[in-house]
Amino acid sequence: GTLATATINTLTSTTTTATTANITTVDLGNWTVTESSGVLYFATGGTNKMKLDSSGDLTVVGNITAYGTV
Repeated sequence: GTLATATINTLTSTTTTATTANITTVDLGNWTVTESSGVLYFATGGTNKMKLDSSGDLTVVGNITAYGTV
């Protein structure tokens, strides 16, 4: 994937070690994670599928499976 514009305070060698990265969107290929007003949005295909707010509330558009296998 690609990394949006970032401010990185510590950069080491050819592998990156970052202590802080100020990024609003991380593009992971088919998935993106975007922060907006304290809420993390997880999207695929340009459509939000899940959000996690600053109070810890998790909202998803589909079902949640407990005790499943991956």
